[in-house]
Amino acid sequence: MTRRCFFVPEVASNTQVFELPPPLSRQLESVLRAKPGQSIELLDGQGSVWECLITGISRGRVSVSLIGKLNRPERESPLAITLGLAIARPDTMDLIVRQATEMGVLRLAVFRAARSQYGFSERSEKGERSGKTAEKKKDRWFKIASEAVCQCGRTRVPETQIFDDLTHFLTFVEDEKEAEGPHRPHTLKIFALEHESCSGLLSLRGQMGPDIRRVLAVLGPEGGWDKTESSALIEAGFTPVCLGPRILRVETAAVALVSSIQLQWGDVDQLGITN
Repeated sequence: MTRRCFFVPEVASNTQVFELPPPLSRQLESVLRAKPGQSIELLDGQGSVWECLITGISRGRVSVSLIGKLNRPERESPLAITLGLAIARPDTMDLIVRQATEMGVLRLAVFRAARSQYGFSERSEKGERSGKTAEKKKDRWFKIASEAVCQCGRTRVPETQIFDDLTHFLTFVEDEKEAEGPHRPHTLKIFALEHESCSGLLSLRGQMGPDIRRVLAVLGPEGGWDKTESSALIEAGFTPVCLGPRILRVETAAVALVSSIQLQWGDVDQLGITN
């Protein structure tokens, strides 16, 4: 097994040998068939990466010895991007979380829009609420984002927040703005809209300039925004932008939106980063 990266909430850096969390231990033992003497990387919740050596495996328990902290090239974007997203079908959401993480998004904010076909809980055939709550979805997305962080070389897992609807999300945005006060960095607020009269991000860069350090980008459901929602976004200071003349699936639109933002104000055009 080549050296692989795994996320853990924290690394016991004050001790030489420690046990890994049970889920990761089971994965290493039963799925990956790891053996003592193999080296792995652990990404902790504080943005550090550690090299460890597997010292023991027994009945779902894996112990490792700490070799040291690794110095990775900086792969966190200088641009703090929050991607607001109307919830989509589960497999689509999984894909968007993974791809947004790979593209450097710092935070995901998921809400139910007026035309969303999916919600944060499901019902059984009898109409009863199932156990698949919003928190379980959030846990799943965190796991997917953690795996994507290890794969793409980042060191921080994006935060995921869930809101009942667009109104609650916009209220949160306003409350956060007031809490940060007058020294808050200038924030670009945009939302994707299928409309021929919308500006593209290139023309928006000409208006806003290159010195943007924070972006709130919002993407609606596949059915599009209703008029009340688009009006609410504009009233909250969001600028509508278009993503080209073609109709995009929501997972494609998410990648197009974030990559365009990174190209205009982030680090996509930076060359010379080595693996």
